[in-house]
Amino acid sequence: MLIETLILALFISLISGGKLSRLGELVLREFWLVPLALVIQSVVYWAGVRGIRVGPSWLSPVLDTMSYLLLILFILRNSSLAGIRWITLGILLNALVIASNGGVMPVDPSFLSEASRKALLAGQGTHGLMTATTYLRFLADRFYLNVLGLDKQVFSVGDSLIDIGIFLLVFKTMKRKQYSTTENSKCI
Repeated sequence: MLIETLILALFISLISGGKLSRLGELVLREFWLVPLALVIQSVVYWAGVRGIRVGPSWLSPVLDTMSYLLLILFILRNSSLAGIRWITLGILLNALVIASNGGVMPVDPSFLSEASRKALLAGQGTHGLMTATTYLRFLADRFYLNVLGLDKQVFSVGDSLIDIGIFLLVFKTMKRKQYSTTENSKCI
């Protein structure tokens, strides 16, 4: 849902008078942590879906959990930005449920196709089927959204908070007032 949230934030910001150019002024410290975390998650997911072992059986869940720690570090370095507190809380909740369930995000099987359920039962990817033994079920991927023209989306409370934070970050950055040098000199 992240891409959809970004598109919605851009659209609403633009129609309400926001400037796309202000996104270029956004300073993100330690941004390299985000692509690194996403590469780690992608490799773990790709290897799991294809049945390729990344190393010992414990390594994939540890790597997936570590990727969330990298995201948390990035968020902490950028804590003054709009929406970051929502993003932080969402990442922490997702990391908590993943760490509590052996390094996988539990997914409510009632929202999945038979093929997806079989893949998760086989231990493929970064997600696992929610069962009676799942810890923190209320934080797992247990909500479902079917938007016309988009793939079906299963998401967690943490995902929702991340989306709220991303929306606020983009919206408030694009809507931020810019002060001219004459207005700045009046303030001094």
